[in-house]
Amino acid sequence: MTDKRFIIVSADCHAGPAQMADYREFLDPAYRDDYDDYCAAIDEFEARSPSGLTGGGATSTGEDGLWDSDIRMRELDADGVAAEVIYAQGSIPFGVYPAVGGMRKLDFVASPEQLAAGCRAYNRWLADLCAHDPARHLGIARIPLPDVDAAVAEVEFAAGLGLRGGVHLPPITSHHDMPFFNDPVYEPLWAACAANRMTLNMHGGAALNYGTGPESFALTLAEVDWLSHRGLSHLIFSGVFERYPDLHLAMTEQRTHWVHQLLDDFDSVYQHAHRFGLHQHLPKKPSEYFTENCFIGASFLSRPECEARDEVGTRCFMWGSDYPHNEGTWPYTDEALRYTFGADVPSGDIEAMLATNAARCYFIDLDELQPIAQRIGPTEADIRVPIDTLPGEAEEGKPFRSWAFRRHGAWH
Repeated sequence: MTDKRFIIVSADCHAGPAQMADYREFLDPAYRDDYDDYCAAIDEFEARSPSGLTGGGATSTGEDGLWDSDIRMRELDADGVAAEVIYAQGSIPFGVYPAVGGMRKLDFVASPEQLAAGCRAYNRWLADLCAHDPARHLGIARIPLPDVDAAVAEVEFAAGLGLRGGVHLPPITSHHDMPFFNDPVYEPLWAACAANRMTLNMHGGAALNYGTGPESFALTLAEVDWLSHRGLSHLIFSGVFERYPDLHLAMTEQRTHWVHQLLDDFDSVYQHAHRFGLHQHLPKKPSEYFTENCFIGASFLSRPECEARDEVGTRCFMWGSDYPHNEGTWPYTDEALRYTFGADVPSGDIEAMLATNAARCYFIDLDELQPIAQRIGPTEADIRVPIDTLPGEAEEGKPFRSWAFRRHGAWH
C-alpha cells in the first residue's frame, strides 16, 4: 500500500434552496407573479395532504448543506469528496410537484413558457452555487422538454453559465406528454449536447401513481429503476451514439443489478432485428455502444454490487454519495467505502469507480483535483481497515437508513 490519496468524485449529490420562494429572484420578472401563485398552490396542496406523503411544501427546510456553500464544503471535505455532480433537490420552479415519483401530484400544468422560465431560474440558482468552487461543483442543468427548440437554447445558456454536469433528461412517464427519445424531433438536442460536451443524465425516482394502498410503495420500488432508465433503449437503438460518438449518458441512483441482463437482451434483440434493416444505421451491438458511451452512477454502491462489477464492467461504475440524502453514505462515507471495497478490491478498480470513470463521463481534469484529494482524500490503508459494526447497528431500535450497507439484493 502507498500513502497516495484517492480522488473521490461523487456522481450523485443534490442541491436546492431552503424554500421554493428563494427561486423567485432568479426568475425573469414577467413570471414572478405566476410563481407566487404556484408557491401558494403548493402550500394549499400540502395543507390538504397527509403528513409524509408529499414534498414538504414551498417553504419547507431541510439539510442546510443543500444551499449553504460553506456548510456544503465542510461536509464534502469531511467525506473526502474532491468533486461532485449535482442534481436538483426536489421540484424546480413551475415543475411537477412533488418531484418524487409514486406520490399524488399538485394539479398544475405549466405552460411551455413557464417551464422554460423555471428551468432558467433553476440553472441560474445552481450556477450561483457552483461558482463558489467551479472545479469541485459540476451542476446538471434542467431543460424544458418537450419544447426542443427551448431545450437547445437552454443547453447553450447552461453551458455558458459553466454548468459542467450536463443536462437532466426527464423520465418518460404518464406525467410527461412528450415523444420517446428515438423520435427525430430530438436531433438538434443531441447535437447541441455533443457540441457543448454536456452529458445526458437520467436520475432514479421515476414512478407512476399507484394509489394509496399498502402495495403502492412496493410497486414504486419494483418499477422505479426501469422507468428511470427507460430512455436508454431509445437512445441506443435509434443510433444516437452512432451519430454522436462523443456524447455520454449517465444513469444514476438506479442500482446496478439490471445492467448485465438488459445488455444481453438488447444484443439478442439486435441480432433478431437485422431483417428489419436495423444494422444499416446501427453497425455495432448495443452493448458496445453502452461500453463506449454509457455510465452507471452507482449511488451508495453496496458490497454485493461491487462484487458483481465484472459482469457489467468496472469501467462504467461511478461511485456516488447521494449527499445529503439519508439513504446515501453521508456522513458515514468512511465506513461505506470500507464496507464496499474492503481488503480485496484492487486499488485500480477502486480508483476507477471513485474518480477515473466519472472523469471520462463528465470531462473532468483530475490533475486539477489532485491537490484537493491530497488534503482530504482517503488513503488505501484507510479503506482497507476492516469494519465490524455498521453505523446504526449499535443503537437498538434505531435502524440506519443508508442503502450503502445492503447485504443482499437491490433494496436490503
